[in-house]
Amino acid sequence: LFVLLATFVGGMQMAIDTTAGERERGSLEPLLLNPVPRSAIVVGKWLATVMFALVCVLLTLLCCVLVLEYSPVREFGVQLALGPAVLVGVVLVTVPMALLASALQMTVASFARSFKEAQTYISLLMFVPTVPAMISMMSGLGDSLAAAAIPVVGQQMLIEQAFGGEQPSVLAFLLAGGSATLGALACVALTSALFRRETIVFGR
Repeated sequence: LFVLLATFVGGMQMAIDTTAGERERGSLEPLLLNPVPRSAIVVGKWLATVMFALVCVLLTLLCCVLVLEYSPVREFGVQLALGPAVLVGVVLVTVPMALLASALQMTVASFARSFKEAQTYISLLMFVPTVPAMISMMSGLGDSLAAAAIPVVGQQMLIEQAFGGEQPSVLAFLLAGGSATLGALACVALTSALFRRETIVFGR
């Protein structure tokens, strides 16, 4: 849960500042006057947001490993796999999620007229990664390929399997990553289209 939340929390302020924040400061309009495709500008903002999200993921994962390594969880019969290969796998699983979270936040923030309004909208997105985690704790997500194809749910399932010492299937990994990446690209395309509308650029 904490690792997935990091993909949403890490780039949140950057996503807001590069969309609603710039429009509120009046710097978005002169930026869009440059002879550069709107899609290129949006992709640049998106990748910057993704970098912040991934840094947050790495820091969160490091803190989780340190806490779990030096806490007495194994005395309660909880077996955790915290080897380098597992940690690299978890990072690879979260990359598509960071792409999706950043793109989704930028799309939502584009509709807001101010920084504070965008914060309100995006704060509701924090429920997205928590729902699969709650379902997992109560009844489990299983390991079906259908569940792996659902963004967030697939990542939650793969991270649980990795920390539990299981070997996730390659197909499940591809389905989870592919669905999240496609969702991210769709959000980026939508944001690029929004940046071509005067009502979005000027906040009217």
